[in-house]
Amino acid sequence: MTDRAHAILEAGTRGFVATRTAAGQAVVHPISVFHREDGLWMNTYLKSAKARNMIRHPAVAVVVVESGDGAPRPPGVLVRGRAELLPEDAEPPPARVEPTYLLPGVTAPVPGDPRWSLDGRRRWFRVPLTDVTLLEAPDAQA
Repeated sequence: MTDRAHAILEAGTRGFVATRTAAGQAVVHPISVFHREDGLWMNTYLKSAKARNMIRHPAVAVVVVESGDGAPRPPGVLVRGRAELLPEDAEPPPARVEPTYLLPGVTAPVPGDPRWSLDGRRRWFRVPLTDVTLLEAPDAQA
């Protein structure tokens, strides 16, 4: 992974996860993501479409974009991998840096914080950082 891709993952939590429906159609969902050494962590309701899709078809693509307002644009990072549903008692590793951008109403996860569990209705998914691609703006200089 390049230093630039690592910096974007460290600073950004604004993400989009591409999953497959039961019929096999691709669909993209906005989601808050948290970069940790062992992968991207995402937290969502187990009954949500994205959770059901990731359980049914764990091959996903996640795009994390840099902090900022407005429509998401490159630069960003594409992570492809298999989403893993973590055990109910899984707690995210603590954040190493406070993200500079969070979706409205979202705070960085703190281990043991009940807001990230809601009695088991919300669960953590993790996508390993095995296939990482830096997405640069079309006019970016190499």
